[in-house]
Amino acid sequence: MSTKFGHLENVLKGITSRIDDLEKFTRQDYITRHEGARKLMAQHHIDVLFLSGSADLQYFAGIKAHAHDRLFALFLPQEGEPISICPRFELDNILERMVYGEKDIRTWEEYEDPFTLSAAILKEMGLATGSIGVDEGIPFWYFKNLSKALPTANYVEASLITHRMRAIKSQKEINMHRRATEISLEVHSLALGSIYEGMTQDEIDWLYKEGHERKGSTNVWGGASFGPASSHIHGTLQRFVLEPGTVILADSGASVYGYSSDVSRTITFGKPSDEVMKAWEVAKKCQTAGIAALMPGAECQGVDLAIRKVLEKEGYVPTYKYLPHRVGHGIGLDIHEPPYLVEGNKQRLEPGMIFAFDGAFYLEGKFGIRLEDNFLVTENGAEVFGNRLATAIDKPFG
Repeated sequence: MSTKFGHLENVLKGITSRIDDLEKFTRQDYITRHEGARKLMAQHHIDVLFLSGSADLQYFAGIKAHAHDRLFALFLPQEGEPISICPRFELDNILERMVYGEKDIRTWEEYEDPFTLSAAILKEMGLATGSIGVDEGIPFWYFKNLSKALPTANYVEASLITHRMRAIKSQKEINMHRRATEISLEVHSLALGSIYEGMTQDEIDWLYKEGHERKGSTNVWGGASFGPASSHIHGTLQRFVLEPGTVILADSGASVYGYSSDVSRTITFGKPSDEVMKAWEVAKKCQTAGIAALMPGAECQGVDLAIRKVLEKEGYVPTYKYLPHRVGHGIGLDIHEPPYLVEGNKQRLEPGMIFAFDGAFYLEGKFGIRLEDNFLVTENGAEVFGNRLATAIDKPFG
């Protein structure tokens, strides 16, 4: 393959897809999700969900479609079958990709108002004064125009249903997450095992992108930050090259059939300084404390608090100076999604929830350390996807 970074092609030699054996979603999976939503909608007295442009639409209809200036939406009712609405000239494209909600699609022409048609659909459903759960991911003007077209309805947050449904993963979802994480760990190992003096961040970022894609992952993001860039949580526009003693903070992930990974490792090129070594060991203690707190029935904030107790014990206060972000987040069709592992969140952890969280430590302007893995809450504690936790700064995969 001819490429700007052709000198790195040998690193990727022999890589093949890692996802072909996974069981994919069927239409029955989406029917099952709708049935689950019906029960929750009855509990919360919501008559229909109005979904458009977010991962919620993907979750319930099997189609990834961004919200834009032309309305495409799904009405998912508590009673009855779903109805969709889309521009007429997009119908064939939608039918090719939509798995559920495709049997009754109402189309609109460019000269028509799709929100007037949406109001007519809701009235047809008998919901002129019903309770409509609005997708939190839609543009505000979608909500404004829908509520103007049907002012008699009661509009509430669809998140009462969608957050709960998406937080507890099915076995197929778990399998996809697990594989996505395994692939990311493999690519991390490949990329970090190929560093050399003078290597640029662009070169290692290319390895992350190519490695993930050749193994079958999509939506690849991230790469590595070198030296002072690693002290910025999401990197910086400044670019550095590798030289002895440089800290390398690698943070990357990708999707397998829509389900994401989010994995970080921190190493040094050559021998670490005493300051870096101490910070790495503190970050590892933080991660270990967080894993111990990831127990079913515990509060989400317990993981954050357990990690910050370690920082306090080590003398790093205020803790937000050295760890200025929440320690973790739910992960699914969105890389960051509820529940969040942050102080103040008293939601209880439940089996089937999947999180990415890290032990992290940052010294502004110098370097950052982050050890991030993906975890499934089980009946007895936590499963570490890939089972390759870092055990030392020179053993990033155990």
